[in-house]
Amino acid sequence: MKKINFILGSNANIPVGGYKIVFQYANELVKLNYDVSISFMYNLEQNKIKYFLKKLLKPIVIKMGSSHKKQITWFDLDSKIKIYFDVSTYNSIPDADFVVATAAPTTHLVSSLPMSKGKKFYFIQNFETWSYGGSVEKLNETFNLGLSNIVISQELRQKVVEGSGIEPHYLPNFYNPDEFYLAKPIENRENVVCLINHTHEVKRTKLGLEIMAEVKKQVPDLKVELFGAYEPVMPLEDYVHFTFKANPDQLREDIYGKSKIYLLPSVLEGWVLTGMEAMACGAAVVSSRIGGIVDYANDGNSILITPDDKAAFVAAIVDLLTHEEKQVALAKKAYEEVQQYRIEKSSDILETILNS
Repeated sequence: MKKINFILGSNANIPVGGYKIVFQYANELVKLNYDVSISFMYNLEQNKIKYFLKKLLKPIVIKMGSSHKKQITWFDLDSKIKIYFDVSTYNSIPDADFVVATAAPTTHLVSSLPMSKGKKFYFIQNFETWSYGGSVEKLNETFNLGLSNIVISQELRQKVVEGSGIEPHYLPNFYNPDEFYLAKPIENRENVVCLINHTHEVKRTKLGLEIMAEVKKQVPDLKVELFGAYEPVMPLEDYVHFTFKANPDQLREDIYGKSKIYLLPSVLEGWVLTGMEAMACGAAVVSSRIGGIVDYANDGNSILITPDDKAAFVAAIVDLLTHEEKQVALAKKAYEEVQQYRIEKSSDILETILNS
């Protein structure tokens, strides 16, 4: 039985897209007879003084800090998976055949591990310049550490090649058809638009709500379903309903499944999981034309708009809400095409990469 260990940052026990993908792969690899471990790191510092100071203060920080939870309640992980919380020394990381860095801040740690910890991989899920104060140069260093780079989108592939000269492995993301499916007909939905709420500026929730306010002027019966793992970024109008930490059932039945449109005004995404989920539940997607969504969204199954063209977003949404036959046709096309993105297919690709 081959052993694989995923290295993550600290565990705050809140829904995070990147963590969810790792958890889903972990569950699937267990089905494929892998011995799977997940290590949540307490310390990712390379500075030895900071390292020993954090180690000394670890019991106090863990007791006080919300980012060091020792449980995972928002995702159903297979009981066979070994979970290590708040790992602070290399010796606490289990030996394995494969070890996977899952974000930029975990790469230096993985690169410095002894070979007993496994063949080293870097699962690149976004262009994480924010981890280095916006520095592209610092991020590019993580692509050049000798790990086998894996990217989830073609845009990330291009950026990794530009930053390292090394061709990475391509591993497209997927959605879970057991959680997201057509629970309600695409036809005859009310004028509902859903939108994710996020504190990160690249997600542009504020812009999304401003777009909705303009749409409301032309579509008086508009309703907005806002959802997310964070509290709203601004005061909400009475036509906006917010669901905090929506679970898959709520997303399928009450949010995506009721909506005609899923609005995504982001300017940066690694891979938009929520876009696929919305498509699978029968909502048409109106999105910024950015990498991370164009791997599965195109001009035939979605409306893709120049990121800063607010007026175009408003016009596209009003057009779909007031021409139901166009909205239904778009949503049906998206539903058909998203079916190809299944975890079984991606897991087969991952196995090939690991054993290459």
